[in-house]
Amino acid sequence: MTTAAAPANAPATALPDGPAPFTEGLHRFADALRAEARLRPEDVQPVWRSVLRSQEVLADTAALHRSRPDLGRIDLGGPVFVIGFLRTGSTLLHNLLGLHEHLHSPLLWELTSHTDAVRLPAAHDRLRAEAQEYVDDYYRKAPDLPGIHFIDSGRPDECHRLLANTFHSMVLEMRYRVPSYGEWLHRQDLAEPYGWHRRQLQTLMSLHQRVDGTTPVPVLKCPFHTWFLDDLVQAYPDARFIHLHRDPVEVVGSTASLCRTLRGARSDDVDLAEIGDQWFTRITGLSQQLADDRDGLIAGRPVLDLPYGQLVGDPQDAMRRICAFLDVPYTAGFAAAVDDHLGWRPAAKHGRHVYSLEEFGLSAEAVTRSTEAYRRRFGV
Repeated sequence: MTTAAAPANAPATALPDGPAPFTEGLHRFADALRAEARLRPEDVQPVWRSVLRSQEVLADTAALHRSRPDLGRIDLGGPVFVIGFLRTGSTLLHNLLGLHEHLHSPLLWELTSHTDAVRLPAAHDRLRAEAQEYVDDYYRKAPDLPGIHFIDSGRPDECHRLLANTFHSMVLEMRYRVPSYGEWLHRQDLAEPYGWHRRQLQTLMSLHQRVDGTTPVPVLKCPFHTWFLDDLVQAYPDARFIHLHRDPVEVVGSTASLCRTLRGARSDDVDLAEIGDQWFTRITGLSQQLADDRDGLIAGRPVLDLPYGQLVGDPQDAMRRICAFLDVPYTAGFAAAVDDHLGWRPAAKHGRHVYSLEEFGLSAEAVTRSTEAYRRRFGV
């Protein structure tokens, strides 16, 4: 296996038009890509282009907010964050809530191209098509991914794409083997990265601004927020939370399997035991924090706890509860849209997601024992 380094002319700053608040994150991530990621030679340039794209988006966001101060005044209306461990049903819930006329779950193409979409309103079809080309290429690289986590340019997607532009996101340690970056990330204060997350979200939501200046309430979904709730609340003091819960045995195994698939898209050297240890440590450690003081981490903000079994067992009842929690109407039209979506199951066409803890060097007994406090606190 030949390990290729990132290009020697790697960029040195994250915001070339002014102070670069995320230069250290960029360097930490870039150094880890060079030394640790074990990328295929042919995948080095595509990965590096994504790094350059993140820099461009932040620079464009800064420029847009300078030229259009109204963007920073957009009222997000008590944004909703779907949190919880990975593999707890958040994709399903995010898609369903995005069907409600009072809410908006940002679409993949919007998340990848929100600055271009604001500047070039006539280019939306092209931007969506370009995002779909990215999806199609990812599926070619990771053919098992559609059966694990289905993505499409015109459907809701995770807002880790906004945070990753600041080089402060766990999605980077999910996609790539970058342990030194991951250890650095989990020692950081993410208040400023979340501030830039908010600026980007305001830019995106301007695409949905109504005649009276209001926008739908954004519904954001990213399991990785759950590790940094106290920092998120600083940027979003009016946030509301829907916290999904699932048996940690299933969470750890499924998360490790997803990580294997994503890393395999860019590398032929994927260490399953290392992946198992990483996500066992991340998930069990967070489970203890949530058991000890989840409500403190979100500073007492409104939260609805929803078990995975209730979401998938009776989605309509779950939607009724959530609509009441969010104080939006549960209408016949919304219920019909939910039923239509539930009949559309793209992941099922691509095979069943099969995995085991043992292949990652783990056991159900160890996971159960290490998450006892979380299971007891949230009734999982």
